[in-house]
Amino acid sequence: MHLTLIDSYPIYLILLTFIISITALYISFTNQTALKASLLESAIDCIMLLNSSGKIIAFNPAAEAIFGYERKEALGLTLIDFLFEKDGQETTFLNLLFTAKDETIIGKRIELKAFRSDGSVFPAEITITSTPYKGKLVYTAYLRDLTEKKKSEVMIQQLAYFDLLTGLPNRNQFNQLFHDALNNAKQHKQSLALLFLDVNRFKHINDTLGHHLGDLVLQKFSALLSESLFAQSIVSRLSGDEFVILFPFGNRKSAAVQAEKIIQQLEAPFQIDGRNIFVSTSIGISLYPIDGEDPEVLLKNADQAMYRAKERGGNHYHFYEQELSVIHSRRSACEQSLRTAREQNELYLMYQPKFHIPTGTIIGVEALLRWDSHELGSVSPKEFIPIAEESGQIIAIGKWVLQTACVQMNKWQAAGMEPVPIAINISAVQFHQEDLVTMILDILHQNELEAKYLELEITESALMNNSLSCMEKLYALKREGVKISIDDFGIGYSSLSYLHKYPVDTLKIDKSIIKDISTFISDSSIIEAIMAMSYSLKLSVIAVGVETHEQLTFLERVGCQHIQGYLLSVPLTAELFEKSYMIHDDNASPNAL
Repeated sequence: MHLTLIDSYPIYLILLTFIISITALYISFTNQTALKASLLESAIDCIMLLNSSGKIIAFNPAAEAIFGYERKEALGLTLIDFLFEKDGQETTFLNLLFTAKDETIIGKRIELKAFRSDGSVFPAEITITSTPYKGKLVYTAYLRDLTEKKKSEVMIQQLAYFDLLTGLPNRNQFNQLFHDALNNAKQHKQSLALLFLDVNRFKHINDTLGHHLGDLVLQKFSALLSESLFAQSIVSRLSGDEFVILFPFGNRKSAAVQAEKIIQQLEAPFQIDGRNIFVSTSIGISLYPIDGEDPEVLLKNADQAMYRAKERGGNHYHFYEQELSVIHSRRSACEQSLRTAREQNELYLMYQPKFHIPTGTIIGVEALLRWDSHELGSVSPKEFIPIAEESGQIIAIGKWVLQTACVQMNKWQAAGMEPVPIAINISAVQFHQEDLVTMILDILHQNELEAKYLELEITESALMNNSLSCMEKLYALKREGVKISIDDFGIGYSSLSYLHKYPVDTLKIDKSIIKDISTFISDSSIIEAIMAMSYSLKLSVIAVGVETHEQLTFLERVGCQHIQGYLLSVPLTAELFEKSYMIHDDNASPNAL
């Protein structure tokens, strides 16, 4: 019996199908292998394949880039050859990996130190998986370089706990360190000192030298504090120009020594960008346990003591005292009440005339700010003006004073008073206003008052501390006709060099010098020197605080023709001023005594 082609067709068909299937499987396997090889080659992370003996059998380009080995150099090495610390840990690692205990590390992320071919160390994270192959395990190691991640973590740590400008612990970290130190002091019954420091006139430094130099000053200041620390002390920047020093085991004596050391070191100027910048500080000190037993109270008390040191002129330290709490409470009450004083009509002006001695006529009027608080009673300008300056309220209050004084002078001139300048005091803070000149000229225009009938009084120290910005504004006002006086003259710099620079019309001799004319020969000599200086500079001079005939006689003798003081007139309300000096007799001089 012979087989025909038709009879044999099913057999050939079966063989053909089998061959096609085998080919398809081979192609599929080849494609998968190629795909896996492609993934291995293009992976961003380092991938190494290891055989059951731990030898590297595959090493992708990312691994070459990370470790600095070429693939041919890496093949045959073990994973342990890439670990940095070889102190027996590699044996433990191998035992865990290539024994029945491998489940303890398989699939887990492990952080370790690794090293490159050049010996440089870097942090790494490794994850190992295993796959059965021909009865054995093949391992795949995925390794990632953690250098950038660690840098980010350090940066986050820096942002959270350190001041970026100075590198010192910030408020967050300081609070934690303070709590720990305080708990330790309580546990061991030890003392602790807290120093609260403020950079004097730092706003002035920023405004005159620029914020870049201001930042450099803070960096220099923080470096000085760090170098001045006693053992185990911690310095921190709380905010702005405020710093604290935590002094474990510190007592009254050692804290004073620490404060004196800092103040002494600040006697030398900071050399920044080729210039000498003098910086001083005010330091408040509180002690545990006598001044408080928790961080908030000790910090608050040290802050209060710092303000007392600042009130002494700065460049001092002061220990917290119980009465400072009363002072602080009073200060806070004043600041809060002052915010509503204008709206509640608690602020008002008093007017004190200035006289020409030979004729007895009024040559000017000074407007003096007063405050009668509904809650606090009468508050002295010596108390509330510094508070207004520090809280920034002096800007709005100063504008109100200017407006009120100009309205009053316009009213008096309309009533027939011979025109004379009305003087108002300008705070150093007001010179930081960008629109100060425009604001003053606008108020003069609104009240139809000529600029020559406005006199601005600025203290000698404020004039010096405001530098270029102050000078520019004064010259702008002077060009418009506004008169400029230096108040409290004779107790500050009193230098011809700066008087030549500023557009000054009048020097007001400070009342402290006038007071001691008959007692101290030196004060009499100062007045004579001021008179001689004013003649040479063609400046007018007025003596303030004149209270006795003896003072008046001396001033006449040395040629001072203008005075102001209780001897001739106390400050008066607008109504009393009108009754005393607004004479409406057509035959009489309206300004005569």
